[in-house]
Amino acid sequence: MTRIMPAVLLLGLSIPVLAACGDEDKKLKVTNLDPDYGDAAGGAYVTVRGNRFLADGPRTAKVYFGTTQGSVVQYDTDHSMTVRAPSGEVGKTVDVLIVFEPGGEIRIKNAFKFIDKKNSGATIDDIAPKK
Repeated sequence: MTRIMPAVLLLGLSIPVLAACGDEDKKLKVTNLDPDYGDAAGGAYVTVRGNRFLADGPRTAKVYFGTTQGSVVQYDTDHSMTVRAPSGEVGKTVDVLIVFEPGGEIRIKNAFKFIDKKNSGATIDDIAPKK
């Protein structure tokens, strides 16, 4: 009986590994923004999360917050990139459009809200030591 147990355990461990190999998502997509709000004065750093940002080779991206273009700071991984948001109207929630070249357009409806940072309470910047 002790000879059967190791074989059963080995088989049990290998099944999830085999299943995971075929689950790779091959589609370019955007899943969310973090944070989904930023200072209306502009300059908020936003992480765009998704899939296949780098896996298919070099690509560029333009990111629009409403009708105003932000700037892509860097691709962090195949699943995230950092974008700097433009300025916008306080209280306004806008669509975010990401135009990948090659790859096409991905629009996220009502994805980003412009806030008045001066009236939003304390942030880490308020307590961080000045350099």
